[in-house]
Amino acid sequence: MADTEKNNTQDETIESPADAEVAAEGASAADSELEECRRERDQLFQRLARIQADFQNSRRRLEADIEQRLQFANAQLIKSMFPVIDNLERALSVDESKTDVKAMRKGMQITLDQWAKALASQSVTVIAPAAGTPFDPTIHEAILEQPSDQYKEPTVVQLLQKGYQLHGRTLRPAQVAVSKLA
Repeated sequence: MADTEKNNTQDETIESPADAEVAAEGASAADSELEECRRERDQLFQRLARIQADFQNSRRRLEADIEQRLQFANAQLIKSMFPVIDNLERALSVDESKTDVKAMRKGMQITLDQWAKALASQSVTVIAPAAGTPFDPTIHEAILEQPSDQYKEPTVVQLLQKGYQLHGRTLRPAQVAVSKLA
């Protein structure tokens, strides 16, 4: 019985020439399919490498552009200050003996207005709360407290120094005196 099983197994392993040819064609097809897969993989790796290089180059260009923008971000503001500086220099070069206080004061007011206009052109707004304005710690800084029966909530009683905002963000809060219950 063992011999019969041995013969049956041997018969199964012996292939006919047609089976060998089919197996060879299958192996050759598998080899060509494998080779095609390898070529496709290599092409994809090359594309990936190019895309990564393009990404790195774009990132470097973007970083360089951001750095340049930061360097020149204040250029427009600085340009708007040149006339103010020119007027201040002219005021300092005037002969004191030939200038009266009223003329000097008028010149200073014109220069101050010019400065405020330059700041406004850069979207800078002034924070100057009037007396009676509710105290807001996001735009006001309480420097003093003054007893008052007039207000129950903390309220601005006096403006001590103006504040400034840029596009709604507080650059410097207005310094104020605030009411407190007496």
